[in-house]
Amino acid sequence: MRGYDDTRRTSFGPVAVELARVSCRRNGGGRLPAEYRGAYLVDVARAYLQLGDVRGAARALVDADSVAPAEVRCRPLARTVIADVARAQPAPAGVARLATLVGLTR
Repeated sequence: MRGYDDTRRTSFGPVAVELARVSCRRNGGGRLPAEYRGAYLVDVARAYLQLGDVRGAARALVDADSVAPAEVRCRPLARTVIADVARAQPAPAGVARLATLVGLTR
């Protein structure tokens, strides 16, 4: 497709981004594909973590896992956020489970 500059095959080329933008404007993102919603929630978790809100980060990660498990369990950034949240003492239960599922803890 002409103008679809997605040479790294990330699924986030200009066309995909514009379609997501239009979908969000119309219905608040409810019709976005699950992997986009999951990726968004992982980014939200990261933002919460940067603000020092470990509980907010944990909720966003657990929500992301319920929407798109592969985004959370396979995406390197998600694994990093899971590890950071799991280091909190005590680790939030849902994140402790995720850390075990992705092989970060035993």
